[in-house]
Amino acid sequence: MSNPLSHKRLAVLGAGKMGGILLRAFLDQKLVSPGHVAATVRHVERAEKLGKELGVRIGTDNRAAVHGADVVLLAVKPMRLRCRQN
Repeated sequence: MSNPLSHKRLAVLGAGKMGGILLRAFLDQKLVSPGHVAATVRHVERAEKLGKELGVRIGTDNRAAVHGADVVLLAVKPMRLRCRQN
């Protein structure tokens, strides 16, 4: 049985705890190749460390990560909005 993701480009927006676990699982199971992955995290230091560890392209720019991606995995915390009472 062939892998439907094998030649797809994957973008993981939010490769923190949840996104990082999913990304590692995808790589460990060889569902995607490291050369076909772009991911983002909030902090540059974390991006550098995780990029070296996993061998994937990681940065802090979500738009750059999704450019050319076939599949986008959104793994970010929802933004909390505050409503003003008038």
